[in-house]
Amino acid sequence: MRSSEVVVGETRAFHPLPLFAGPHAQTILGYLWPSRGCPRGERIVVPLPDGDALLLQENTPPGWKPGAPVALLVHGLTGSANSGHCQRLARRLLAHGVRTYRIDLRGAGEGVTLARRSYHAGRSDDLREALAVIHGRCPGSRVGIIAISLGGNAALKLASEGGPIHAVAAINPPIDLERCSQRFERPENRYYERRFVRDLIANVQKRRAAFPDLPDYGLHPEMSLRSFDDRYTAPVNGFRDAADYYDRSSSAPLLGRITIPTLILTARDDTFVDPAPFEAIPALPHLRVWIVPHGGHVGYIDRWGDRWAERVTAEWLPGQLRVAPLE
Repeated sequence: MRSSEVVVGETRAFHPLPLFAGPHAQTILGYLWPSRGCPRGERIVVPLPDGDALLLQENTPPGWKPGAPVALLVHGLTGSANSGHCQRLARRLLAHGVRTYRIDLRGAGEGVTLARRSYHAGRSDDLREALAVIHGRCPGSRVGIIAISLGGNAALKLASEGGPIHAVAAINPPIDLERCSQRFERPENRYYERRFVRDLIANVQKRRAAFPDLPDYGLHPEMSLRSFDDRYTAPVNGFRDAADYYDRSSSAPLLGRITIPTLILTARDDTFVDPAPFEAIPALPHLRVWIVPHGGHVGYIDRWGDRWAERVTAEWLPGQLRVAPLE
């Protein structure tokens, strides 16, 4: 059964920048295209139950009052609170009067020295801890999430578990991690895979410098992403191996449990994320799945030079949150 709304092309459809409609052009352009960020926010340390910690950056728009909307922004693989996607989304949401929290997931960004373990695609429990802090700072506010790529899978998993959020938007989430792993094995994706692995290993090395007792996992830059997950992500985070990590962390089997407004945006030509699992999502009254023909992986540079997916999600989320404050 298909989802209640699987849209391919409508009034807000994505029209790519002329001459740059291809998946690799969009993926790379999405990373390189110039943009304005947002001011640095207040740094908030979030302690985790196992002794690790993560970071939030808080930005509050002028005139924001208690009970007004709040958003948590979640980055993707090798990203951080200061990634371009998170900064741009924060700037857009601040213009809509939404207080924003940008997260450095466990061991990411400026929080790399605060955690012995790492973030991964299934760490919805860490998002729950961050949201507890946010709700404590913003009592009475409805809180939504906009999440990118790997962070989108974790956010959807949280929503399926009944997490303390009122709406969620995910851009190119890898809801079937095994399929994504297989896509990285394609020759045309080797450049991206090597870049991700290089950055992941650099992050591990920073963590080992902060915690010298951590073991050497024998990582090397020529290994595949699956090999990295087999040798590092899985054992560090309590999984048997990469296959076990992918199986237990993928949100696709859990999406039927979601009961809050949910928007998923993805591209049929995504270089890493297979569109097929999105078309198999069961019918849900609150779910919209928009699959556009082009966009690559979190690219979406449109014919006006704007970032379509960021604009759409930043316009959608405030509307889902602007209701009477919670009692």
